[in-house]
Amino acid sequence: MLLRVLLLFLLTYLVSTSTSAQDVDTLRLVEMDDVIVTADRYKSIRSQSTGAISVLKRNDIQQLAGVQTLGGILRQVPGFTLLQLDGIGYDVQPIIRGFYGGGEAEYVLLMVDNQPVNALETGLVNWDQIPLAAIESVEVLRGGASSLYGDAAIGGVINIITASDAPSSYQLSIAGGSHGTLKASGSSYFSLGSRRISSYGNYESTDGYREHANRTLAGLGMEIDLLNSERLNLRFSASLHSRKYDVPGPLTSQQIAQDRVQESPFFQYDNNDEDTRRLALRGIFNLSQSSELLASVILNERGLKGARTLPLSAEFADVKWRQFDASRSFVSVQWVSQDLIANDHLTVGGDLQNGELDVAWYDMVTGPAEVFNGFDGSIGDLSTRGSGSRQSYAAFLQYDVELLSQLKLSAGLRYDRIADSYTPEGGSKLDPVHTALSPKFGLNVRYISSADHIGNWYANVAQSFKTATMDQLFGQRLIPIAMPGISISNSNLKPQRGISIETGVYHRAVLIPEKLTGDLTLSLYHMDMEDELDFQFETFQYENIASSRHRGVELGVQLERIGLASLRFNYTLQHVTYRAGEHKGKFIRTIPQDYVSAAISVPLLDRVRAMTTVRSTRRIWLDDANTERLDNFSSVDFKLTYSLGWVTVELETLNLMNNLFSTTGFFDPGGSDTLFLYPAAGRSLLAGLRMNW
Repeated sequence: MLLRVLLLFLLTYLVSTSTSAQDVDTLRLVEMDDVIVTADRYKSIRSQSTGAISVLKRNDIQQLAGVQTLGGILRQVPGFTLLQLDGIGYDVQPIIRGFYGGGEAEYVLLMVDNQPVNALETGLVNWDQIPLAAIESVEVLRGGASSLYGDAAIGGVINIITASDAPSSYQLSIAGGSHGTLKASGSSYFSLGSRRISSYGNYESTDGYREHANRTLAGLGMEIDLLNSERLNLRFSASLHSRKYDVPGPLTSQQIAQDRVQESPFFQYDNNDEDTRRLALRGIFNLSQSSELLASVILNERGLKGARTLPLSAEFADVKWRQFDASRSFVSVQWVSQDLIANDHLTVGGDLQNGELDVAWYDMVTGPAEVFNGFDGSIGDLSTRGSGSRQSYAAFLQYDVELLSQLKLSAGLRYDRIADSYTPEGGSKLDPVHTALSPKFGLNVRYISSADHIGNWYANVAQSFKTATMDQLFGQRLIPIAMPGISISNSNLKPQRGISIETGVYHRAVLIPEKLTGDLTLSLYHMDMEDELDFQFETFQYENIASSRHRGVELGVQLERIGLASLRFNYTLQHVTYRAGEHKGKFIRTIPQDYVSAAISVPLLDRVRAMTTVRSTRRIWLDDANTERLDNFSSVDFKLTYSLGWVTVELETLNLMNNLFSTTGFFDPGGSDTLFLYPAAGRSLLAGLRMNW
């Protein structure tokens, strides 16, 4: 089916490029590329990067089917695989270069306008907090970026850009459809004199695909220039976001066969009520024509409460009420200077962070399903309580030099010190300290530069690390059976460290003058990890597992009929294996080895455009012994738009072929052969209006 759809894509695309006889003006000289800020922490050219980076702009995003959230955007980026636990794309779980946190930790750093937003205690990302209406572009840097961004960036960095180059722009959208889904969002960008002002707001609610899967979220954000002169730009931003959602939990394969939309009896009380507040002040000081100072101060507060289930076996589980408050302050300063000698850049800076966490666990219910069905949902006695902090500071520098306009050399180094402190109520203080030195060396060679072709080859070698999260170190949740008084956290966890080697190509070409352009990106990487972090069901604790090896290929191809149609194709290969221990040479569980995505956007009539996206995920082992594989799964999304001036009508069908599949799963923690799976929704519909002016 996947091959048939891809062939249909290609046929439709070729017809559109050959039968559309409109003359389109274009330059024979290929302008290779977007100006980016994520790869080097200063403005640079994407094709001259020494790492793998992708960019999707607003117009690209609006021409993709199946994109409802930021997670949907990332599915169209080479190297990203996203699993979804809720079945319709809200509770997404990203996997990048074989790193997967399983919903307990994150291996990618998310930033909004260069400001980190990952949660303090887990590093997890709220993928719903930024509506599509507020996104001007998304920059994705893949691979270890510890030399610039520290421990949170061992898998990559995502930077959402909200600022627009337009003098003013406004967008408003509203949509509704299957599963009781209602969505509304808007954004604005305008100027008052020399001051730029932007804002966004969104509201979403859904009954969810399954029982006990209700979700409501709302957010507001704004940014304003306090000062904007030739020497100084000072920006203030603020955002509020809240969400309430239920968790239906995994189902056994037998339960799915009976009723795939039912909730797990053990998860019938799982819910979360979360609020996040963020303030930021950013300044750019132009010290001279060739140097500038960038500084930012970020304050973040987050509160969460709700019931959370820990499945202990196929027939037994424990539910506790969790309540915590987290606050974090982050200060970053960097100096960027160019042309110190000739065609070079020097970046020197530092990051400071202080986070505070107060957490409490309360008993609710423990036992088999019969006990859960008779439980009234009340919150019981205090189980454990504690408070802690994470203080970190880092210093980094990077030097880039361009030689003969064809060769760029890059060298970077960062030192991190992360000091944690945690005091359980009635217990002894825990205060581990970890340090890391993260170097990176890279080069970029332009191997062709002509009127029709621009091509760059890059390579890098880097060392990256990731410290265990505060939740993994001090989570304190007690295991109610077998090991009373023992928590699933482990304060003795060591940071995981790895050395990577990567090479790749950027190539853009005019294939048919004034008609067709092509863009190719290719990355190959090899990374050896030591002390990789994982949750072990055998001990019900986080542990440093045996060393692992991450290898892969990331391919992205884009064809564009100038101003008319576009075709994207991405392939990701991830081979992640154990290098030692009982399962040496085996693939690590739950990591897809193959992921394919393809998307086409073509005009059908004067004002009608059709968009189709195909995704296929294959070869996922569900156990470390590699005895059981998840069924391969694919889905097709289809979207029609009708544009009438500044108003666009959108009709979208998700999972058009109504394929029934599960995106991930795990075996019974108690040791039986029972398999737990997360079922995805079948066909669903959305209809809406989008207004741009």
